[in-house]
Order: sequence, then structure tokens, then C-alpha cells
Amino acid sequence: MGRFTATDAQHHGHRDLDQCIRDAVADRSYGQGATSMRVYHDDPWLWSLEQELEDRGFKNIRVPSITIKGDVYFEWDE
Repeated sequence: MGRFTATDAQHHGHRDLDQCIRDAVADRSYGQGATSMRVYHDDPWLWSLEQELEDRGFKNIRVPSITIKGDVYFEWDE
């Protein structure tokens, strides 16, 4: 294992978007074909999240104004 550098620190602890989506879909907090996903102001993909979800085929996406944290709602065809 190599040395842990400042560059490594910049990326350490960042949540993986794909894993967050997988976890939210597995939870299905709104039943079949719909869920919400907790997001945080420091998630690196927060400001492109709506487009990221659209690009992955999700629909009816609702991204609230996020100050510290919030829940993003989205659906998909079952």
C-alpha cells in the first residue's frame, strides 16, 4: 500500500453516486417503482444529480433546494 497523499484526501470519503442510487432503489421507500435518496450539500455530484438521474432513465425527479441535506425523489418503470 502506497502513501496517503493530499490528492487521496480530496477524494477520500466521497460517496459514490451509483452506490447511492442502488441503495435507494433497493429501499423503495415509496413502493414499487419509486424511492427517495438522501443527499448532502458536499456530495460532489449534487449539482448535476437531476441530469445524472435523467441520463440513467429515471423520471419524475424532484430535487429540493439543499442547504445541508435533503431527499431526492425519483421513479422508474417497473
